[in-house]
Amino acid sequence: MDNKLLEKYWNAETSTHEEAQLMNEMSTSQGSDAAYFALLAEARRQASSLTIDDINAYNLKQTLNASRATVRPIYRLLAIAASTLLFVTSGLGVWKYSQQAAQSAQMAETFDDPYKAYQEVREALAFVSSKLNKSQSEAMINIQKAGEYADMFK
Repeated sequence: MDNKLLEKYWNAETSTHEEAQLMNEMSTSQGSDAAYFALLAEARRQASSLTIDDINAYNLKQTLNASRATVRPIYRLLAIAASTLLFVTSGLGVWKYSQQAAQSAQMAETFDDPYKAYQEVREALAFVSSKLNKSQSEAMINIQKAGEYADMFK
């Protein structure tokens, strides 16, 4: 057995003639390399027994599998789009419902009689004015006390 030829084979530098010579040498020898070449020869023998019908059947099977693979993601994308549309529509429905509920609550606080509305506004303004006046007088008292404390520390 020629080790240089075997080295050339493993480096993928052999010609077809050298490869045939190596196959002949390995068929008579023993070892792990010989077992590899025996498996390779058997695979080549089985592949050479294939007919055109076998190859066409295999190609048809590959084509059918490829078409199924492209159809499945389309269904998956449609399912994702439908669920997204469902969630967005639900969210918009909830938002619109909450807006209607808030508007109806605001509408309930209006008055039919303008005089009653005027009285209500007068009472609200009087209440705010009394609180402002009370706060203003309390602020003046606190300012006077602060002035007295400042005088004490001089």
